[in-house]
Amino acid sequence: MARATALETSERVDHLQVMILEGESNSSCLAFARKEWGISRARGYELLKRAWTQIKADVDETGIDRQELLAWSIQTLMAAAGQAKQQKNPGAVVACIKQLDWMTGLGINSISGSSAQRRR
Repeated sequence: MARATALETSERVDHLQVMILEGESNSSCLAFARKEWGISRARGYELLKRAWTQIKADVDETGIDRQELLAWSIQTLMAAAGQAKQQKNPGAVVACIKQLDWMTGLGINSISGSSAQRRR
């Protein structure tokens, strides 16, 4: 099998980046890459690593700080919870709330909540 050109490799990394940002797992991205491009598992991991590096660089380049990212994430999760509620999908609503709880540390399983439990 012929080696991919630099352009093909770049396009593959870009494609994996899009898949990751659309919510695909690393496993499904790897399976896609192996099936679609006929590459080894090791090569698939190399391309995935490059895709994640690109994502990190894109985030770093924006100059967004942690609080801005947290605010955006909270808003997105709240919107997702609202959509799940409209679709009468209680499992998805609970998942969104659980993620919000974890991110904000407001619930019983937060660090402050856990230490309060230990003091009792």
